[in-house]
Amino acid sequence: MKNKIIIIVFLLLLVVGCSSNKGEEIKSNGETINTSKMEHKHCTRGTTKQNDMETNLSYDLYYTGEVLNLLKSEEKIISASDEKLTQYENAYNKIKEKYNGLEYYDFTVTRTDTTVTSSMVINYDKVDIERLLEIEGSADNIIEDGVAKVDKWITLAKRFGTKCELVED
Repeated sequence: MKNKIIIIVFLLLLVVGCSSNKGEEIKSNGETINTSKMEHKHCTRGTTKQNDMETNLSYDLYYTGEVLNLLKSEEKIISASDEKLTQYENAYNKIKEKYNGLEYYDFTVTRTDTTVTSSMVINYDKVDIERLLEIEGSADNIIEDGVAKVDKWITLAKRFGTKCELVED
C-alpha cells in the first residue's frame, strides 16, 4: 500500500511538474495577458550588419490552434550614425501614427545614443480587426474571416527571411 501511495505521489508530481507552463505575462492596452495556455513561437530575421548599422529583429507569436492571439515584436537598429538613427526613428514614428488610437495595438519607439527600437504588442483577440484592415489593407494580410491566422503570419514572414522555432517552457 505504501509503495502505491509513493508511486501515485510521484506520478502526480511528474504530471503537474511537466504540464506547468508558466507562460509570459505581456501588457496590452494596460491589461496583463497571461500566455500560459497559448503555444509560443519565437521568430527572428537574424542580425544584419551593413554600412555602420546592425539590425536585430525578433517576433514572439502566442497562439491557440490556428488562431494568432498575440504578437510581440522588437526591431532594433544599432548604429553610431546619428543620421541613420534619426532616419529610422522618423520612419517608425510615421508608421506608429497610422495606428494611433487603435486599442490593443501598442506601439512604442525608443531612441538612445546608439539605438532605435520599435516595440509592438498586438492583441488580436481584442483589437478592432475592421479598423486594422482599414489601416493595413487586405492584400498580404494575416486576417481570414476576421481572425488572425498564425500560419498566414509565418508564411508572410518567411518571404522576408524570418525563421521561427517553437518555444517549449
